[in-house]
Amino acid sequence: MNSETQAQVQTLTQTQAQTQAQHQRGQGLSAEGPGSNSSRPLHRKGLFDDARLETIFRRRVERLVQRPPSKFSRRLQALNYTLMFGVGSYMVLYQDYGDRPHCFTGLRRWYFGKINSMWTLSSEEEKELRERGQLK
Repeated sequence: MNSETQAQVQTLTQTQAQTQAQHQRGQGLSAEGPGSNSSRPLHRKGLFDDARLETIFRRRVERLVQRPPSKFSRRLQALNYTLMFGVGSYMVLYQDYGDRPHCFTGLRRWYFGKINSMWTLSSEEEKELRERGQLK
C-alpha cells in the first residue's frame, strides 16, 4: 500500500471512530451539522444515519397529519361511537349482575322507575278513563 492510500484509510477510520463515539454518547449526526442544539429524538437514538432520510420521514408524517379523514373513516367512527354507547348502556342497565347490590343499582332504580311511569297510568289518568268508560 502506498502512503496516499494509507492516509485515506487512516482518515476513514478516524471518521468512523468519531461517528461510533457520537452514537454511543447518544448524540447521532444532526442535519444542521455538529454542535447544533436542535431537538431530533430520532436522530439521537441513531435510527437515521442519513439526514436526508430523516427529512423525508418527517415530511411524510406531517403530510399524514394534515390530510383530512376520508368519508369511510368518518362513518366508521360514527358507527364505533354508536356501538360503544349501545353496549355501554346495555351493560349498565340490563346486564344481569346477580341479586346483590352493585354500583349500577341506584341508576337502574331511577331508570326503570322512569320507564314504568311512562308506560303505566297514574291514578288521575286511570280515574279519568273510568269516567269516560274506556277502562273497566
